[in-house]
Amino acid sequence: MNESREYDGRVIKSFGKRFIVVTPDGTFDCEMRGRFRIGTGAISGPVVVGDHVTISVENPPYGAIESLLPRRNKISRPDISRPGKEQVIVANCDQLVVVSSVAQPKFKQRAIDRFLLSAERNEMDGVVVINKTDLATTGAHLRLAEIYQSIGYEAVLTSAAQGVGMDRLREIVRFKTSIFVGHSGVGKSSLLNTLQPGLAVATGEISDSTGRGIHTTTAVELHPLDFGGFIVDTPGQRVISMWEASVEELPSLFREFGPYLGNCKFRQCMHIGEPGCKITEAIQQGKIAPERYDSYLRIHQSLLDEKPEW
Repeated sequence: MNESREYDGRVIKSFGKRFIVVTPDGTFDCEMRGRFRIGTGAISGPVVVGDHVTISVENPPYGAIESLLPRRNKISRPDISRPGKEQVIVANCDQLVVVSSVAQPKFKQRAIDRFLLSAERNEMDGVVVINKTDLATTGAHLRLAEIYQSIGYEAVLTSAAQGVGMDRLREIVRFKTSIFVGHSGVGKSSLLNTLQPGLAVATGEISDSTGRGIHTTTAVELHPLDFGGFIVDTPGQRVISMWEASVEELPSLFREFGPYLGNCKFRQCMHIGEPGCKITEAIQQGKIAPERYDSYLRIHQSLLDEKPEW
């Protein structure tokens, strides 16, 4: 009988009930022990890509996941097949890189803002990438980049087709675990293939009939980078949520609101037109971008309607 050994590792890929776990001593194909459970059943999928786990190995390269180590953070969405349950997409990321495009499909600022709120709530750094700058016909994308830079986010202008901005993006993701998100067709896969030649992430075209991207990525996977760090590609996200987010905490997730919170005339001010609201004053004084405030109003209403899916 072979002697069983234990290792600490990280899940870099999952398929069905099996998981690929990388450790300092090698990579193993693992199953999850039947006795292994997490939580009360409110979460769909107890182990996800990015999780740190302890495994036992008796017959290399096969092993078994024995325990899940504490998560630093997670990105979730509602589980479509199991209403009311949370589907964790990936865990333990350093930063969330939100990719949008100048055109094909057109730039969607509210989608960017919603992804950034998820990063804020999960204590990740947020990075904004505006791709396909070679298709720009106006300078609108420059104004948007300035908005995010002014409130402390990294904002990178890129063209995967022309190689523009790739050196800066490479610096940002080096030595970190970065999850790339954005609607289909914005060029996530092309950017990843440019960052890491040979990665062979599938790329797709834009539908002529809808103007939307055609889904090409079908599974979440953690890809090691030759220059250090990991990147996570995800299926084109049309739905993401701040799981269990509340209307009350929403203002604190807009980082430019921070200097004004607690200074309004009314303690319970929700910053939607109340007299003496410091957020409203800041907008009028040009200190908060009206585009970001518009996103706040729309997301606030979605939470009131109990539809926090974006």
